Amino acid sequence: MTTPLEMEKQRGMEAAEVPFGERTIIGWQGVRCVLPPGWNVTGFSLDRDSGYLRVDAPGNSTMTVQIRWTNAATANPGSPSLYALLAQRLGKRQRQQKAPVQKPDLKANLEKILKETAKQARRGKASFESTVKPEKTEGEHGERSAINFSWSGGGRGQGKIWYCETCHRIIVAQVVGLAKDQAAIATVASQLFASLHDHAEGEHDLWALYDLQVEIPQDFRLETQDLRAGYLNLTFARGGEKIIVDRWGLANVALKKFTVREWFTRHARLSLKRLAVEEDESPQGHAVTHAVGRFSLLDRLRVLRETRGSLRRFPTLYEGGAWECAESNKIYMVQVLHSRRTPGLWQEVMQRCVCH
Repeated sequence: MTTPLEMEKQRGMEAAEVPFGERTIIGWQGVRCVLPPGWNVTGFSLDRDSGYLRVDAPGNSTMTVQIRWTNAATANPGSPSLYALLAQRLGKRQRQQKAPVQKPDLKANLEKILKETAKQARRGKASFESTVKPEKTEGEHGERSAINFSWSGGGRGQGKIWYCETCHRIIVAQVVGLAKDQAAIATVASQLFASLHDHAEGEHDLWALYDLQVEIPQDFRLETQDLRAGYLNLTFARGGEKIIVDRWGLANVALKKFTVREWFTRHARLSLKRLAVEEDESPQGHAVTHAVGRFSLLDRLRVLRETRGSLRRFPTLYEGGAWECAESNKIYMVQVLHSRRTPGLWQEVMQRCVCH
C-alpha cells in the first residue's frame, strides 16, 4: 500500500525531475515543498494559522526561499460580523455553525507586499520595478486563486500569492537573491511552485527539515521543538496524548558506549523496568527496541498535572521504540502517550518516519 509520504515523494520527483536523494523535502505546519539539494530551514514560526518558513541555499549563495501564510478564516477578526451578531440569538445548533469565509483580495494583499519591498529598496538607494501577472485559477478542482509576480531593486525576487478554498490559507512564497542570480532564481522558483502544497491531501501532515521526515496525524499540533546540531526533537499534542520524535546524529560515536536498548532506556519518557520490551523491525529493515505498557498511578498523576487537570484524550498507555540507522548514522526514537481510544498510534507514526 502506498503511504501519503511515498505519494509526496513521487509528486516531488515529478516536479523536480531529480532522484529522491538529490533534493530537499521541506514540511512544516501543513506547508510542504521540494527544493534543490543542500537547502536548509533557517527560520520558522510555531503558529499554524499565521506563520512563516525561511529556507536558505547552501554554501555562500545569497538565495533564500520565503514562505508566509495566514488563515483567512481566523485572520483580522475585527468587529463582529452581522452573521456573528445574529448567531448570538439563534439556538445552539445555529450557534455552532461557522461563518462563511470570504475570498480575500489577493491583488490588494500583493500590493501591500510590493509596497513594503519598494520601501526597502529605496532605503538602499536602489530603483524598484515589479511585474504582476493576471490572477488565474489553479488546482485539480480549481480550488486555488493565484497571482505570479516578480520584482527587482536592491536584489531580485520571483514569487506567487494564492488563496486555497480548501484550507482557507493565503500563501505568499518567493525566491529572493541578488540581481545576478536571475537565472538561478527562476529555476528554483519553478521547482518550488510546482511542488508547494498548503495542506495535507490525506490525514497526515508531513514534517520534514534537515534530514528528518515524519508524518503526524493532522489533528495533532506541534507543542515544543528543540533543533540543535546533532539533535532534533518535535513533540506533538492532541489533548493529553503526545507524540515525541527524537533524532540524534553521530550514532557510531554514541553507540560505542551504549547499546540501542541502553540509549532508549536513558531517554525514554517512562522507565522501561515496568514495560514489556521486545525487538521489532522498522519499515527500512532496522532492528527496533520496542516497549509497551500501562502508566503507573504516579505516571497518571504526573500527566494530569502536565495537562492541567484536563481529561480530554487522557493517556494511560505508553508505546515507544528506538533504532539505529547505519545508512544515515543516526539514532531515531518515536514515543507515544495515548488513550485506549487510539490503539496502533505508535505503529502508524513509526511506519511514516523515514530515516534514509
